[in-house]
Amino acid sequence: MKILFLIPPSEWKLTSPISPILRGSGDNIESITFNFDKPLEIAHNVCEKDLKCKWNRFLEWLELNKKFSNNISLLSQKESSKYEREGFWISIDAIHRYTWEMYKSINYTDMNKSAKKFFEQNFYIFSWMYWIVKPLDKIGNYKLPIESKWLYKYWWDIIPKAIIDMKPDYIVNLLPISYAKLIWEYTTCNRHKKKKETLINAGIKIINVNFVKQSKPPLTPPYQGENRTYTKVSHWVKKIKWEWIRHICENKISDYKKFWWEIVVNDNVINVNVIVNNW
Repeated sequence: MKILFLIPPSEWKLTSPISPILRGSGDNIESITFNFDKPLEIAHNVCEKDLKCKWNRFLEWLELNKKFSNNISLLSQKESSKYEREGFWISIDAIHRYTWEMYKSINYTDMNKSAKKFFEQNFYIFSWMYWIVKPLDKIGNYKLPIESKWLYKYWWDIIPKAIIDMKPDYIVNLLPISYAKLIWEYTTCNRHKKKKETLINAGIKIINVNFVKQSKPPLTPPYQGENRTYTKVSHWVKKIKWEWIRHICENKISDYKKFWWEIVVNDNVINVNVIVNNW
C-alpha cells in the first residue's frame, strides 16, 4: 500500500545564519525530485498585496524571486556570494528551509534514524514555487503565497495529474483549506468528473485528518459520531498537528486505521477524527 502525506510549507523561511552543515556542497544549486517548470512569470511580477509586505521588504523578496529560473543553477557564483553575505540565499534541504511553529514541532533534527527515513520517504511538502518537494530536496529562498494572482490557476492541472502519476493508494490530507481545495476540487469538480485523470477514477482515496475535542451536548459541532459530539480544534492546532506527525514517523504508522481514533468512510473520502482532549 502506497500512502502520501501532503503537508504545507511555511511562509517563514530560514535566511541566516546558514551553517556549513545545512549548506552542504551545493550552495547555489537546486536538487529536487520533481522537476516542473516554475511559475516564473507570476513570481517575477507579484505585487505588495500578493507578498503581504511593503516597501523595502517587498523589494527584497521580489528581487529574490527574480533570481529563480528553470535551470538547476540558480545564481552565478558572484551573485551567490553576495546573497550569502546578506543571509538571503543558499540552497538547503526543504525541511531546514521551512521554519515557524509547525516545523519546529516536528523537530526533524532530533528524530531517530528510522523516524527520519519514514518522514523522508512518505511526506511531501506543497510549494507554490516548486510544486511538491521532498524533505531533503535542496531548494532556494522565495516568497510566493497562494494568494498571488493566477498562481492557483497555474497549478490547477499540474499538481493532481502528477499525484496520479505517482500511483498512491491513499493521500493523507494535512493541508490548510487554501491548499487542500486543489485536491478536493480535482476529486469532485464537475469540469473534471468525466475525465479519466480525476483522483476518483484513478482509485485514489483521500484521508482528511481532523483534530477535534470531545464536547458535551447541547453544543452543535462540525463532527458527530453515534454517541459523540466533537468540535474542531483551532487553538494551537498547527503545533498539535506537527506533534502528531512526529508520532506517526516515530512509530512508522502507514495504516490509516491506526491514526487515532474515529474513522468515518464516505466513498473515496475517509475522515479520521484525532481526539486531542488529553494532548
